Amino acid sequence: MVALRPLPAALAALLAVLLLPASPVPAGADTAASVEITGYGMLARAGGEALLAALLKARLSLRSEGNPNVRGELMLDGWIGDGAALDIPRAYIKVRLPGLRLTLGKTRLSWGQGFVFNAGDVIFGSLDPIASDLSAEELRDETAWLAALYVPLGSFSFLEGVLLPYGPASVGLAADLAAVLAPVAAEQLAGGVRGVFKLGSAQLEAGYYASGREGEHRPYLALQGHLLVDYQLAAALHVPLAEPPRREASQWLVLSAGLFHLALLPGGRSIAARLEAAVHPAGLWQEAAGTAALAVGTPGAPRYGLYLYPELVFGLSDTLALQLRALISPVDGSALALAGPSWGVYQGLTLFAYVSAMLGDADDLYRWDADPSAAPPGMALPSLALILGAEYIY
Repeated sequence: MVALRPLPAALAALLAVLLLPASPVPAGADTAASVEITGYGMLARAGGEALLAALLKARLSLRSEGNPNVRGELMLDGWIGDGAALDIPRAYIKVRLPGLRLTLGKTRLSWGQGFVFNAGDVIFGSLDPIASDLSAEELRDETAWLAALYVPLGSFSFLEGVLLPYGPASVGLAADLAAVLAPVAAEQLAGGVRGVFKLGSAQLEAGYYASGREGEHRPYLALQGHLLVDYQLAAALHVPLAEPPRREASQWLVLSAGLFHLALLPGGRSIAARLEAAVHPAGLWQEAAGTAALAVGTPGAPRYGLYLYPELVFGLSDTLALQLRALISPVDGSALALAGPSWGVYQGLTLFAYVSAMLGDADDLYRWDADPSAAPPGMALPSLALILGAEYIY
């Protein structure tokens, strides 16, 4: 859930630049614009109280077209509720040169495989339980400023290196230019390299990433392929940069696995099933108690040894679908679940209705009687919510 705040003064300057008349300098490519507007209304139960909330999210995407060697995109996100917020999740240039490709700007690199849990995502991290609602189309979509070099080695094989001067940015604009241009010490940089290779009918991925900011080495290995169903496996080590005692080596390992299958049925119907798991061998395998039993998203919340993400999508027709998702913590027996239909009424227009619920005791990660006032800003989850909305893309 996004914490809204007043727009900074820098917004006026940004909008002024975007609205300037076209320059007489010939453009290097055509521009394709798309707008996505999503309106939500939510009736929720949180902390024993009934709450009503409304939010409008708008996304403007400007992408270059027509130049096969250079691509660029500028994406703006805005939220309007009791206040407003603005973010620039993507702004990048991709250049195809002889024998290599260069990416520069703010975007996302998908290392490893996994919709929710992915041990190979050593850049952004995709192993902890989600501390927000499950209604978004993409549940892991963090971006960061980066420079990447991609070298193709043949069919389905390549090498890729990346350098990140900053970590994933929070929502909002800086108050002034000085905050944007703040220098970064060399020991705070992060970067790595990966190789992806064909291994029979499967794909093998191996990489290494180090972050001075987070003080860790992160080597990883991932495998994906198809054997009756699509599968993915990944393992990574999160090794401290400081001289780590070898007796703590068992603390470094993290694992993820996933299965996916799409079945097409007569009459234009379909069933898509997904199951993913995150495993922390050194995590807690008994339920936390007392002051250690904190809610999900709270600093210091327990990290359990196993998390599961099941998902079912029933395509009842070309325009009507029923979706069920859940984030399950088996160790403490709690879960965050979401279910509901979506209906593509007209081209570009989708109506949806979801019920979201947290199922757990007062000392679980997902707790029915969670106190939203005790959660960090933007992390409060209602224990029960009815979400109605519409999305229009044009």
